[in-house]
Formats: sequence, C-alpha cells, structure tokens
Amino acid sequence: MDLITLTIILLAIVVIAMTMRFFFFSSPKKISAHDREIKALNYILAGEKEAALKLLKEIGKKNTSNLGVFLQVGDLYRDLGNPETALKVHLDVLDRQNISQEIRLMAHERIARDHEALNQYGHASQHAESMLRLNKKNLWALTALHRYAVKQGHWNTAIKAFQKEHAAGGSSNQLLPAIYKTQEALVAKATGKQSEAISLLKQAIKLNHKCAAPYFHLGKIRQEEGNYKHAIDFYSTFVELDPTAGSIIFAEIEKMYFELGQFEQVEQFYQRLHQRQPENLEVIIGLANYFERKGEYRDALNLLEEVKNPEYDNLSVILGHLHMLDKLGHKDTLKLAIDDFIAADRQKRILTCPQCDHISAEPSYICDKCGWVKQA
Repeated sequence: MDLITLTIILLAIVVIAMTMRFFFFSSPKKISAHDREIKALNYILAGEKEAALKLLKEIGKKNTSNLGVFLQVGDLYRDLGNPETALKVHLDVLDRQNISQEIRLMAHERIARDHEALNQYGHASQHAESMLRLNKKNLWALTALHRYAVKQGHWNTAIKAFQKEHAAGGSSNQLLPAIYKTQEALVAKATGKQSEAISLLKQAIKLNHKCAAPYFHLGKIRQEEGNYKHAIDFYSTFVELDPTAGSIIFAEIEKMYFELGQFEQVEQFYQRLHQRQPENLEVIIGLANYFERKGEYRDALNLLEEVKNPEYDNLSVILGHLHMLDKLGHKDTLKLAIDDFIAADRQKRILTCPQCDHISAEPSYICDKCGWVKQA
C-alpha cells in the first residue's frame, strides 16, 4: 500500500469518527423560549388547551418575569373549568411590583373574568371599575359593568352602565333602559309597593315610549284594580308595539269589553289592528275566532283563506282553517286541505336539514345550503 492510499484511508477514518461523534455525542439544539410560546399558541389554536397549559407553566418556571405567559396560564385554567386557580394566578400578576399600565389593565380584566366565572359579580365589578380608572373609555370594562349590573338585578345601575357603554360606542339597543326600569317596577310591585311600581312604569315609558313592556304591566295593574277602560288603553298600546306577544292578552281585552258592555268594540279592536298589520297572523286568528264565536263562519273562513302561503308550522292558522271548513260542511275541501297539510308536514319532517333547517325538494344526503352530510 503506497503512502497516498494510506493517507486517504486515514482521512476517511477521521471524517467518519467526527461524523459519528456529532450525531451521537453532540447536545441537541435548544428550542428558544419564544419558539416554545409559539408552540403553546399553536396548541391553543388546535384546541389542545391542556398541552398548552403544561408548556406555558414550564416556560413560566424558567422565566418568572414573563407576565404575559402567566396571564395566559390563568386564562387556560379558567377555560378548563378551574376559575379558582385562574384567579390566584392573575392576582399574583397584579401583585407584582412595577408592572406596566398595560399589564395592570390586562390583569384586572382577567380577574374580572375569573370572578364572573365564579358568579362573583360584585368583585368582578370592582376590577372593571379599576380598569376605568386607568382608561375611562375602555369599552370592555364598560360592557362588563353593564352585564354585571343586569346579572345582579341592579336596574338603576344597569341603566347608567348602558348609557356609558352606548356613549363609548357599545350597545345601541335603546329599549334597554325602559326594560330595566320595568324590571325595577316589578320588584317594587312584588314587595307590595303598588304606587311606586306604577310611577316606575310611567318612568319607563318616558325613557322610551316604544318599549312594549311597561304598557303590558300597567294594563295588568289597572285590570286587577277593575279599571277596565284604562287597562284596555294600555293593553291596546302593548299589542300595537308587540303584536306577536300581544296576542296572549286578546282574550283579556275581549272579556273587559264585555264587562263594560261594549260588545261592538271587540270587532273594532281587531279590525283596527288588522288594518294596521294586515300580515300579522296572530291578529287574523284573533279576528277569525271572534267571528266564529258570533257564528259568522263564512267571514272567519274568508279571513283565514286570505292568508297567502300560510306557514305549516303555524298550527293555529291551519287548524282554524280546517275547523271552519268543517263548520260549513265543506267535506271535500276539508279532505283536500288535510291531505295538503299532511304532505307539507311530511316534507318538512323528512326533508329538513337538521343543521340549518333548509327544506330540500327531494331526498338529499348532502345539504345544498350548508353542506351537512347525513351519517349512516
């Protein structure tokens, strides 16, 4: 063996030895804390919250100054159904020395969420208020205070909280103050404070005269007092503002008109509503029922047959129609109407997508609208 060949062999041995040493004896590359946080975030996004919690706790142990990690650890505890531990973690962050205003805000928000999960709305409110002392326009805190007030039934506080939230660009439902004032009135009524309840209900109307709730309860109070004239006035306004819910008291309005001896007013009441709301099925049903009680079956049937494309899930219309056909002795038409109802009901039951309620024209195993797939 010549010198050159020997040299090549020795060099090859050295290269192989170095390669083996690299693979078998060198330490693996360390994953940075940032990369581990990214990995934890990916766990969270994948819904693997327990794995994320375990990894973030490890990161926190190695770097106790990483407050963002501890905030997330607390959030995960709460999400996993352990708000007590979440609260401890978040309070620990808040107790740290020299934390930034941003971290302080985030900690107060988390602590408020923890208390809310524990149904401790008073404590939750305190931390939301602390947020507003740091940032008076914080929309999350304003919305939370509104929500907590409603949860506790603090109706005056809820009105003020709504107004502040609305001014900051939050909830725009202008009926809420009147609804809350109505709730306050019901509390007063339940404790025997009738005069106060009436006063509060009138205040609710001043807050928003388009809110139906106070009219209903004022009507009920006047009816209980035997003041039928004013009761009918309040009930009538209630029905006009909320015609669907208003149908519940149609029978009460009829009864009071009869008590007052104003029988002719019943039909006028229904006709007036029908003219204002011709598509309202509840009004049509009420008027048809009134015609039936007067024995005017033809008028009742005509009214029900004016309904264009009646919804077959509104059984009051369908059964009312069938009932009138039976009263008038239209046996053949009644049979056809029953057959149509059965066919429509079958189609709805069999061809309705359980995911989005879309009704297909024929049996389908993949919904054309939402993509739901029927399982075997």
